[in-house]
Amino acid sequence: MAADSNAAAVERRNPQQFSAKLRDSSRTAILACLLAILCYLAAHVGGVGGILALGPDRLAPLWPGCAILLAVMLRQPKKRWPLLMVAGLAGFVLYDLSAGVSLRSIGLLILADTVEILVAAFGIRHRFEGPPDFNSIKSFARYSLFAVILGPLSGAFVGAAAFGRFYWANWTTSFLTEALALLTVTPAILSWLELTQSTSRRLRPSYYLEAGTLAGGLLLFGYVTLIYSASTSWPGVQYTILPFLLWAALGFGVRGVSTAMIVVAFLSIWGATHGRGPFIGSDPIHSVLSLQLFLIFAATPFMVLAVFAEEREQIHENLSRKLIEAHEQERTQIARELHDDICQRLAMLSLRIEKMTKGLQSGQMQFDGQLEQIRQQCSTVTADVQALSHELHPSMLDNLGLVIAVKSLCRDVAEQSGAEVDFTNANVPTSIPREVSLTLFRVIQQALQNSVKHSGAKHFEVRLEGKPGEIDLQVSDGGTGFDVASKKNGKGLGLVSMAERIRQANGTISIDSEPNMGTRIRARVPLARHSKAMVAEAN
Repeated sequence: MAADSNAAAVERRNPQQFSAKLRDSSRTAILACLLAILCYLAAHVGGVGGILALGPDRLAPLWPGCAILLAVMLRQPKKRWPLLMVAGLAGFVLYDLSAGVSLRSIGLLILADTVEILVAAFGIRHRFEGPPDFNSIKSFARYSLFAVILGPLSGAFVGAAAFGRFYWANWTTSFLTEALALLTVTPAILSWLELTQSTSRRLRPSYYLEAGTLAGGLLLFGYVTLIYSASTSWPGVQYTILPFLLWAALGFGVRGVSTAMIVVAFLSIWGATHGRGPFIGSDPIHSVLSLQLFLIFAATPFMVLAVFAEEREQIHENLSRKLIEAHEQERTQIARELHDDICQRLAMLSLRIEKMTKGLQSGQMQFDGQLEQIRQQCSTVTADVQALSHELHPSMLDNLGLVIAVKSLCRDVAEQSGAEVDFTNANVPTSIPREVSLTLFRVIQQALQNSVKHSGAKHFEVRLEGKPGEIDLQVSDGGTGFDVASKKNGKGLGLVSMAERIRQANGTISIDSEPNMGTRIRARVPLARHSKAMVAEAN
């Protein structure tokens, strides 16, 4: 009665909050029921004596139950984990009872699944705030450590004892069974859920056409390779599916390659259960192990390749966005400079000239040096416009060459900042491709701007040196320095812009800096054809 009265009081005080909690509880209960049904079906497919079971102990080479349960838990907050764990494990127990598994084996298998899921779930949640993302090698390595290695490793010690004999053989099979599922099934579920819940990304029709073509080709060649072919015919025929896995990894990322590996695993296991394909032999345990090792060593490198491809794509997208933002900021700065400075000064000059004109017409105007003041102001405006034009495009670079342009830039920086800029050059050819000279000039310009603004130093060194086939650049200071990794991941565009310019010129760049240890930027840019002759000419 007291509980009912408290609930009624809460409902009266805040009916919207009470309704939201009720809806949340209903969704959780529905999710738990669906999860129990899904785990029961997963056990029917890959459990003991399931559809895909092989060997004397009727074990499936791939056990999807824990992988599905872990994927659902990672998409939910921790407070729902106990209910979801109970629901999923209840589905496993119901199937094991219907399959005639002994109570002792059921207890050990449930304990093994519990240990595995808890180790994987808490380890992943400790390293990721939400569901794990697979867009970097570091994040994939963290996921693999807890989900693919530590979770199955800890659970296998308990689960292997459920079958009574051949403990270490069962341990190996159990570990590979769980690791294979967590390497493929869980990432596939998480990546597909992320795609369905993403409203900002709209896929083109060509994406679905390419995906359908890939799926059709993989199913066709997978059937011929893994089901139709016999174990003694067509040696190495199972490797004909590798081009499709490569296509999935580079074209569709983790989502594509994990889904493709599930298809390959299903076809290969289905063929083995029906006595067909390359993974059949007189020893069932050896057949299961060879099948698992094939799937593991096929999935791992292509998953890493897919993660690497997604990481590179994300880096390029972030870089493109930052460069677009930089261009817009530069345009805004130029517009502000023209409007607030140049235009205002020209307007003042126009007013003074208009005033002098009216004075001349009335005969009451006395010059008294005003024309000289107007001339000086015009000269100042002209110099500022030239400086602004020089920042947009250094005409000296086209007319006088890289060395003279860099020397002039260093002199201007020294005059404006009051610092000392030492410029040295050696064996720099006079005829350099415009793209190379512009790249080096912009990198030097950006490096000096960053040093003057952030280093706090009063002495900078710039060196250009021509070598056979390349030009080396070095910009250094003895200032405060910085942490390179944090700066690259920050919002600044200076380092990103320099790196992108050097990359587009097919060069290399290295940035060495530590707090209170100064900064040194080194870049190497290859020259075009006949560059060795150009350097020899300079020598």
